[in-house]
Amino acid sequence: MINDLVQPVSKRLLLLMLLVTVGSEAVLYFSRHSFFFSDFYNLLMVGSIVLAWKLHPRLAPSQKNTEVDNGDTYFSSEYDTFLGFRGGAPKRQLVSQFAVIFLLFYLGSIITNFYSNILFSDFNDNYAEYVEESAAAVENGLAESSGEEAVAFKVFEWFDLVGYDFLSDTLAGFEEVYRIAYMILFLMLFKKIFPQKWTKWPEEIFLMAVLFISSLLFGIGHTLANPQPWSVTLGTIATFTNMGLILGLLLLWSRNLWLLIAVHSVYDILMTIQWYYFELAAPVFSGVMILAWIVETATRRKPNFQETTVKIGD
Repeated sequence: MINDLVQPVSKRLLLLMLLVTVGSEAVLYFSRHSFFFSDFYNLLMVGSIVLAWKLHPRLAPSQKNTEVDNGDTYFSSEYDTFLGFRGGAPKRQLVSQFAVIFLLFYLGSIITNFYSNILFSDFNDNYAEYVEESAAAVENGLAESSGEEAVAFKVFEWFDLVGYDFLSDTLAGFEEVYRIAYMILFLMLFKKIFPQKWTKWPEEIFLMAVLFISSLLFGIGHTLANPQPWSVTLGTIATFTNMGLILGLLLLWSRNLWLLIAVHSVYDILMTIQWYYFELAAPVFSGVMILAWIVETATRRKPNFQETTVKIGD
């Protein structure tokens, strides 16, 4: 995998990677002074879709489509594909893959939040206060409208108060592009600075090193937009660094950038739903994912490959 990640990059691709990584850090910092930069950060996340399209092939194993008799398309690769689907996985198994990745991340987030609540009480108190204030603002804002234009007003008020959060949650999934771009940049840097160690040391050492660095920067990034007391800042960095480590490990394990983008976005959307509407949104969704995985696994059909002999020339 590591050789695929550090393939040469063009100047344009390098510039785009720096814009999505270092550029987003700078924009987040300036957003504490201007709302313009908050919107510009979302614009960067939209632009990272292009970067995701460029970087995904470096992460994914080489694949070859194979049609089988039951109509599914299987992906054959050099080794057993994701989650041990020997001989490749059909497209419909993406639901099962998503379910497994989401459930693992959700479990990891519960453990992270549990220890964060014990070790960083100031951060958790601050975060809980923020959630309560946000939920109260939405409730009060929607309740104030009345009269003939109340319905239309409430619709647009919803977009202002809640719709923007859902948009930001969706775009937050593309922070996984930020993560893999940082990992590639640091891997290329390590390869350049430590050429001898690069050939002698196991690749896992470098992968874990860049994973930690990118996760730490992910944690720091969550403190840049708003100035906070040090006790809250440290708790924020520690909590989101751990979240980043979990997401990064799942990214390296699955080798599917688009899958992690989807998991990250769905998780953030569920957290917003829990704040404003339904406190059990994430547990209920997790239950649905467990059921989907059970159904897909139970009904999975093994591909029936037929051996063929090809005669080349006389």
